[in-house]
Amino acid sequence: MFLRRLAVAGALIAATTAGTLGTAGAAQADTGHNGVCDTGSNGELCLYWDSNLGGSFHDYYAITADFGSDVFLSAGAGRGQRVKNNSASALNNWYTTARVYYNENYGGPYDDVPAYSSRNLVRTWNDNASFNWV
Repeated sequence: MFLRRLAVAGALIAATTAGTLGTAGAAQADTGHNGVCDTGSNGELCLYWDSNLGGSFHDYYAITADFGSDVFLSAGAGRGQRVKNNSASALNNWYTTARVYYNENYGGPYDDVPAYSSRNLVRTWNDNASFNWV
């Protein structure tokens, strides 16, 4: 009887742990790429289709080596267009500088977007392919 109770308790602990870990993973996966430019501890870099934060944007939480398959997600002009080589401005809603690069894999000329600020892209205006937090 004791062994049976111990086995049931172990199964319940394993199921609870797996459910909790699964939920945390799903919540993290939902951060970014959802058409919402988040702030705070989940702050993001948002790249806009037009200058002065105009048109549609795509939101990034994690560094991205290639914008190749990303499209602008939010409502506005440019929605559905590719982000790569089409971004004109950026909004940084996080505590560290975001660097937008001309080339894939964080190479070539770049524009820095300081923490909690926005700007029009200059060196990478409509010629951008990756970004990293610096």
